[in-house]
Amino acid sequence: MIKFTDTAALLIKNSRRQFMAGTARIASLAMVLPAVMGGRTIFGAAMPDSVVKTGVSYFGSRDPRHLRQDMKDIAAHHCNFVVHTFSEADYYFYTKAMKEAVAVSHDMGLDVYLDPWGVGGVFGGEAFSRFVMENPEQCQRQADGSALPCACLNREAFRAFMKKWVDAAVDTGADCLFWDEPHFYIPRAVWRGAQRPDEWACTCEACRELFKRRFGYTMPKIMNGDIVLFRDESIVSFFAEMTGYAKGKGVKNALCVLPDENPLIGISSWEKLAAVPGVDIFGTDPYWIVFGKPVEDYVRTAAKKIAALSARYGKEPQMWVQAYGVPAGREKEVAQAVRVIADEGIRNIAAWSYRGGAPMNLASANPERVWEVLGKAYREVRS
Repeated sequence: MIKFTDTAALLIKNSRRQFMAGTARIASLAMVLPAVMGGRTIFGAAMPDSVVKTGVSYFGSRDPRHLRQDMKDIAAHHCNFVVHTFSEADYYFYTKAMKEAVAVSHDMGLDVYLDPWGVGGVFGGEAFSRFVMENPEQCQRQADGSALPCACLNREAFRAFMKKWVDAAVDTGADCLFWDEPHFYIPRAVWRGAQRPDEWACTCEACRELFKRRFGYTMPKIMNGDIVLFRDESIVSFFAEMTGYAKGKGVKNALCVLPDENPLIGISSWEKLAAVPGVDIFGTDPYWIVFGKPVEDYVRTAAKKIAALSARYGKEPQMWVQAYGVPAGREKEVAQAVRVIADEGIRNIAAWSYRGGAPMNLASANPERVWEVLGKAYREVRS
């Protein structure tokens, strides 16, 4: 039987007293905040919705009739923000519809992020790139010399195009730009661990010139430490410019990195991007089913790292939950991921995507069940 010393007992007594005093202060604050901020309830008193941010990505419809109903449904499932995809097709053909989508979302009480979905082939997403098709000379080259379907981050023409994309995105009235999974071209062989030594990018003329100026020798065909550093610096340079430009337009920037610090698929160190001054929200998307990982360990490890880096650089941490491609019988893992993230102190949680990814080839086995599980999990963490 364990016996506490008198000192330990005193510490416990003092801790209990401090806890009760802290609870009283919180309750008192909760009674005051509604007068100036409004919001929902916690401890039986009103609190601002911004205490916990919960959201979902959306790419279902541009038709205002359907979109209004879907935004209402998203709000009803305890979301207070939505991430609308804003692909090159939207940029060229649906800017009026996107303005209405943002307005409707705001009408439903949702903050709006816009995602450059598949733009230039260098962001996450299943959309094709018109820029790539029209500007092959501005695209990446693999080390073996082959042309690739991705714009080069170091090309001034692509950076200029991305600023036009930012202008159009800001013009919709969105609150935040969501920079999703930035990367150089990722050969499919990388995911199998079977890539060749010369199967990486980019070795276009612009990159070769920049590399020689930076390191003092001709860019090699086989990846080495200098190549890894060069790629990292190129990604950081691109986002420092883009987020700085967007901040000057009055919108926030959220940046989501791929879930592994791996120079073959993204950047070798998340910290390099977390340190970018224009980034307001920093996160990642540990999709445990996609990568065949245990939900608890994989999500928690990523959440801890994101929380620590965000605290170090003064960013708002954000974590993404996999809500597509969920096999039958595993829907409860979606709620488990949400709880793990909240448990690590992260108060900005998003899921990909609306209604369990129902329109996708990668839809969940039971999309509606996934959507209901996610909504209930959001309700729990917000209350």
